Amino acid sequence: MNDVDLALEITRLRDIREIENLQGRYMYYIQSHHYEEILDMFARHDPEVSAEVSESGVYVGRAKVAALFLQLFKPFFTQPGSLPVHMITSPVIEVEPNGQVAYGMWQTLGCNTFPTKDGPVATWQQGKYDNIFIKEEGRWCFKQFRWLCNFRTPFDRGWVKTPVIDVEPLDISQFPPELHPTRPGERYDTYDVRKPMHFGPLPPAPIDRPLRKC
Repeated sequence: MNDVDLALEITRLRDIREIENLQGRYMYYIQSHHYEEILDMFARHDPEVSAEVSESGVYVGRAKVAALFLQLFKPFFTQPGSLPVHMITSPVIEVEPNGQVAYGMWQTLGCNTFPTKDGPVATWQQGKYDNIFIKEEGRWCFKQFRWLCNFRTPFDRGWVKTPVIDVEPLDISQFPPELHPTRPGERYDTYDVRKPMHFGPLPPAPIDRPLRKC
């Protein structure tokens, strides 16, 4: 490995660490209700910036991303008793050779409490983050952010009896979501004990980086 390749590899590793920190900070911010800081983690200049969280739909454009976090999630998750705790595991991060685009996936397990019309409901929640990142003005940010739900179940019933409960009052009428909940060619299911499951998508594939000849 020559000096140029070494410098490129150091930059790639630094990019991966910054992306890991970005995703990790998001988890802390969502738990502590720092929604303005979360919004600052999204791309500012890319018109295709988007956010998709479970059944919320895909919110495309900076104004719709802001509406999702500030007008829906902030009032919902700051209600008394709400508990949005997710642990993230098994990261897979791949950075394009140009150092401007990256892909990341994490599995998640959550201990959550959701307010419902029948009172607070304690749940187990499992899914995955499947995100695309871009570098704007030298810093990594979310371009396409999404969390996909595998199951969301009351802790006292389990995912076989009740694999998914609906807890999210999804009404931002002035900012309706776009109608493309999955990426082209992708298959994705929530858990159902009655059938084989397709918990796509797969993590980002390895990106080849051929070494330069000395």
